[in-house]
Amino acid sequence: MPSKQDLISYIHAKQRETRILSNNHLKDINNQRLKFIELKRHIDNFIESDGEYYNRCIMMSGLRGVGKTTILYQLYDYLIKERNILDSDIFYLDLHDLKSVYDVDIKEIFDLYLENFHQTIPANLNKKIFLFVDEAQLDENWANYARLLFNKTFNIFMIFTGSSALGLEINADAARRITKEQLLPCNFQEYLLLKYGIDLTKNNFKDLILNLNSDTVNEAMECESIISKDLIQLNNDPQLEFKKFLHSQSFPFALNISEIDTHRLTNDMVERIVQEDLKQFASFNNGTNTSILRLISYLATKKPGTVSSSSLAQSLNLNIRTVNNILDALEKSQLILGINAYGSAGKILNKPKEYFFSAPSVKSALNYRIGRYDLNHEKCYGVLVEDMVASTLNRLSYESFESLGLFYDSNKKGVDFIVKNLDQVIPVEVGIGKKNKSQITRAKNKYGADYGILVSNRTSKIEFKKDILYMPVLTFALI
Repeated sequence: MPSKQDLISYIHAKQRETRILSNNHLKDINNQRLKFIELKRHIDNFIESDGEYYNRCIMMSGLRGVGKTTILYQLYDYLIKERNILDSDIFYLDLHDLKSVYDVDIKEIFDLYLENFHQTIPANLNKKIFLFVDEAQLDENWANYARLLFNKTFNIFMIFTGSSALGLEINADAARRITKEQLLPCNFQEYLLLKYGIDLTKNNFKDLILNLNSDTVNEAMECESIISKDLIQLNNDPQLEFKKFLHSQSFPFALNISEIDTHRLTNDMVERIVQEDLKQFASFNNGTNTSILRLISYLATKKPGTVSSSSLAQSLNLNIRTVNNILDALEKSQLILGINAYGSAGKILNKPKEYFFSAPSVKSALNYRIGRYDLNHEKCYGVLVEDMVASTLNRLSYESFESLGLFYDSNKKGVDFIVKNLDQVIPVEVGIGKKNKSQITRAKNKYGADYGILVSNRTSKIEFKKDILYMPVLTFALI
């Protein structure tokens, strides 16, 4: 066990180096992810509040590589440089670093910080301070301690970041006090913001799914016209820039490195998820890791469609229960999205899921490793676009306050996706290389849908004709 003096020395060392680490980490980063803006708003409200600010304990989870640590450093930098907060009033704790040196928990180290820097305990704290904890999932009691701090004082603003397993430690009592934020891979809109500073976040294209009517269509058409002029400032053709995004730019770490390095780092990220993160969701022996990687490769190389657990089990020489546990763990890690068949509860249970990757560049990198993908090949492009549409609809489902569900159509010649928005059913078809409305029409008739959506590279602008909304791929990607 480390001595008290050892831990105090560690705290002082970390306080001295945090500003240096922050400056080094941010030196080539000029723009912020949208989640930074949300969290900055919470910090501003906390600083300016006279009493209790409820959203002062935040859990930010997400896949490796999505930029959680960067956001923490940007918030630290914002507090120091723009809010004039003292270094001593911010405690940045990298739990992976701490656990590599000492086997102590957040409570022990933070209580010592309060004692040595502020000569107090949480209940007696009379000034506003900030606690940022990275890799918080490494302390299984982090949520209980967060709840304890939340109840003892109004004067601590807390952010805990970590893997997608972070929410597993939250009990019902702690959940009432913790504001949950999920950081997803970049969409095309955020890529343009981070890479070029082009802000297209004010577009209203999501209304075409959440609340389609003549007004929202007209507004979206006007917005699309304005955006097309904004995209002229890109050095490349916007379509070529979009293909670059699909191929390799779903993660912030990819913005300033070569495509080959991006694919290499993405594959490394996948291996680390398998080796380190999945064990938080299920018990796998070390020998299973190879089978998991083979399963991931299979999902990456197959055409979109359902996956049979029995055929996977046979191919990988595993039992079906293990295969199902692997797929469940990969979903919980947020590496893949599992989409159920549309229909009754029985159909959802009996039909296999369709699987997509949480970001198209993951699928691209996995295929690049074995020399499969060429974006100039229409079929390869179409597969990545379908992953983009799935991840976009999944993001919309997460971010929307509407009751939005995402399914696939299990009927023969069915559409690619079914979106359920409250009582409304919306068939969605991805048409790369074709502008065929037959599947949309069939699905509209079958499900009694008021309209359907065709996402196509054969459409140059938004059109709404005969209850079918035609959306260019580039426009849909900006939702």
